[in-house]
Amino acid sequence: MRTTLILTATAVALVVTTTSLGAATPIVAKALAVGTSNAPMTLNVKPGAMVVDSITVAPGGSFGWHTHGSAVAAVVTGGTLTVFDPSVGNCKPFTVSKGQAFIEPANHIHLARNDGSKPATLYVTYLGVPKGALPNKPGTQPSGCSA
Repeated sequence: MRTTLILTATAVALVVTTTSLGAATPIVAKALAVGTSNAPMTLNVKPGAMVVDSITVAPGGSFGWHTHGSAVAAVVTGGTLTVFDPSVGNCKPFTVSKGQAFIEPANHIHLARNDGSKPATLYVTYLGVPKGALPNKPGTQPSGCSA
């Protein structure tokens, strides 16, 4: 009787295990942010940490002039950022709003701030932060830019 019970339990365990292993487990993805970028860019991504940040910038908040040690991909999910970039329109400010995305190359000086009355929210992915480095490095305002 005991042998029959052990064999039955083993058979049931094998059926359950085989069914679980044979069944395709679905993959479920949930987009946290979707944005459109109009600027094609080729990135040179080096080995390093991949970091995804959820960022909220209060009205009047600013990142200040800064660079990143890696390429960065960002999607704005709410509000608007005003960006100053010496390589775009001679540093003429432009805005990036909800539903828009942008990419920044590594070691590229720029400034982004929230000039609006509502918080600006975004997801930022740092692509290959060098070991021991911070994702954001303070920088100096370039000549010809006034922010």
